[in-house]
Amino acid sequence: IENRIPFLIDDGQMYLPFLGLDLKNETRQTKPRASAFSPSAQVIYLYFLYHQNVSMNTTECAERFGFSMMTASRALNDLYDAKLLTYMQGGQTQRSKTYHRIDDGKTYLSKGMEMVKSPVKEVRLVKDAPEGTYVSGMQALAEFSMLNEPAEQIRATDEKRFKQIAKEIVEVDEFIENGSCVKLEVWKYDPGLYARGNYVDRMSLYASLKDDPDERVQQALE
Repeated sequence: IENRIPFLIDDGQMYLPFLGLDLKNETRQTKPRASAFSPSAQVIYLYFLYHQNVSMNTTECAERFGFSMMTASRALNDLYDAKLLTYMQGGQTQRSKTYHRIDDGKTYLSKGMEMVKSPVKEVRLVKDAPEGTYVSGMQALAEFSMLNEPAEQIRATDEKRFKQIAKEIVEVDEFIENGSCVKLEVWKYDPGLYARGNYVDRMSLYASLKDDPDERVQQALE
């Protein structure tokens, strides 16, 4: 400017004194890094957790989990920003991204444990455990630890499945002390995606209980 040398910079700064000026005093805003997974990002995180040495692009991700392309792209980008995924570019235009899990498995696990969020959207009390649901909550934790099994049964399903069976199940107004009713957790994603047998996967189970203040629960989770 001092020497009246015209310039045009791709961030929007322009000095063309023979035409006009467009100078801005702006600070670039960086995208804040998420402190917890969105439900879609958590589903993808779990996929890479339980399947090592796999890769996936946005289109494959959307098809596998039934996401829109925008949701799949955003979730993969969130995991990349969290430094849990890396990618390679390829394809005809060299712009297609194929995502992989980071090589450091311990970091992938420990960072994921910080960012996983409870998948439980709501809990309903029902008379009997519906078919096609999975053992969850304290009942599942008791199976995997020294914790005593609760009196009541605890099952998990997703929102879509719950809507399908809503007319068939009988809900109760309050918890029955003798354990003759079932706690039905309605999850934000399908607990059957990574279930082992009749039990929900362990990382989702951990996420659903990690904020429980009971010390015995925290010891069992550990």
